[in-house]
Amino acid sequence: MFQRLRAIAGPLLGLILFAAAIVLLVREAQEIEWEDFVAGLTGVPRIYLAFAALLIALNYCLLMTYDLLALRYVRRALPLRRVALVGFLGYALGNNLGTLIAATPLRFRFYSSWGVPPRQVMAICILLGLTFWSGVSWLGGIVLLAVPLELPAGIDLPVSTRVLGGCLLSLGIFYAAVCIFWQRPLPIRTLHVRPPRPSLMGLQTSVAMLDLTISATALYLVLPPTATVPFALVLAAYLVGIAASLLTQIPGGLVVLELILLKLLEDSVGKAVIGSLLIFRLMYYVAPLLIAVPVLFIYELLRARAARRQAKEVLSTKY
Repeated sequence: MFQRLRAIAGPLLGLILFAAAIVLLVREAQEIEWEDFVAGLTGVPRIYLAFAALLIALNYCLLMTYDLLALRYVRRALPLRRVALVGFLGYALGNNLGTLIAATPLRFRFYSSWGVPPRQVMAICILLGLTFWSGVSWLGGIVLLAVPLELPAGIDLPVSTRVLGGCLLSLGIFYAAVCIFWQRPLPIRTLHVRPPRPSLMGLQTSVAMLDLTISATALYLVLPPTATVPFALVLAAYLVGIAASLLTQIPGGLVVLELILLKLLEDSVGKAVIGSLLIFRLMYYVAPLLIAVPVLFIYELLRARAARRQAKEVLSTKY
């Protein structure tokens, strides 16, 4: 009974948070003039959109490095084309449908079919999460300490964003200390995962920080050209939004990410920021998904055809 309650508690909480976020976003959107929304959608110069698209493409190429580092951790070598395929599909689908719903099952299916044992696939998924959150801890801590966010009216936190930055940085330092001084296996569910070596930990943090900076830069480029907002503020708001949206486990952080960024940036950017957020959602989330779905379909089709051909060859040699 208790396990059944635990199984439904997470999805139920996510559904409640999603509904609450929709209500709040609709309430905020009612205060935005249609002209401001259109200005946010159409006011971005095409050259900025092109640069943003280029950065997003570069970012998805960089995301492949997460899987490369995880494979290095479990001491498995796979052809680069396979790692690139699972990395792109994993993040394009996971960013939109959720890590637990899409990205993790996809990695289990692909890596298992390529000879990686299930326990190592689980270790790979754990390391992917550690890589991302190590980048959030270090980059978020440094940025919020250097450029603390001014929270808009109506949003009260028990601590200041500078204190929050200090907590994030402390988590990053703690993870680094564990990797340097504690090389014993840590029990994570049924696994006993050894902390990564310091060299691998340094690569993890660097890759994740670069990943987050590139995606925040793409968001910065699609803001209205009339906005005079420092990049550090956009980066800090983006880090808070992406972390909060992932913690809610709502697929793609849909509505949650937009709501947080709207609240944190509307005083600096203006009401037109809602149009910019829609552009960013389409470019960073929807466009890769539209590419990933047919790629996955074609791959599965070719794989099924190869399996049938192999079965026919086995039957012909047997008889």
